[in-house]
Amino acid sequence: MRLSVKAAFMAVLFVAGMAAPAFAREPFDPAKALQVTPTELKWIQNPELHGLMSAVLVGDPGKPGLYVMRVRIPANAKLAPHFHPDETRMVTVLSGTLYFGFGGEFDESKLRAFGPGSFFTEPKNRPHFAMTKGDGVMLQLNAVGPTGTTNVQPAKRAK
Repeated sequence: MRLSVKAAFMAVLFVAGMAAPAFAREPFDPAKALQVTPTELKWIQNPELHGLMSAVLVGDPGKPGLYVMRVRIPANAKLAPHFHPDETRMVTVLSGTLYFGFGGEFDESKLRAFGPGSFFTEPKNRPHFAMTKGDGVMLQLNAVGPTGTTNVQPAKRAK
């Protein structure tokens, strides 16, 4: 399963919190206790995203400040090279195996397998790409927004 440029653009809007006002939760307040069980998560899916779903645990990805979200990526998905403006993005794989690599062109030889419990960061504005294989993946993203996604345009080939 591949995300088209249009679908990836829709992901930008979706992840940035512009696609659905209900996407944001209350701002992070370290003085308040927050408790959320899996059944209380509000998953949002955009048909343009071929099954990708997100649930915000705290904060608003579209605004400055801390936010935490869960992301579900379906089996056999391929995410084209893109990057994010977030100051900090930390990712923990909760289930499944995510194949993740850095670079402006999708190159399967650069993918590294990250199974449950794995952790990685996505440096600000650094292009990366990913895929899933036979199973879906659930990630937890801890980040400082505002977020967004910029697709890396493939190099134009000479005719």
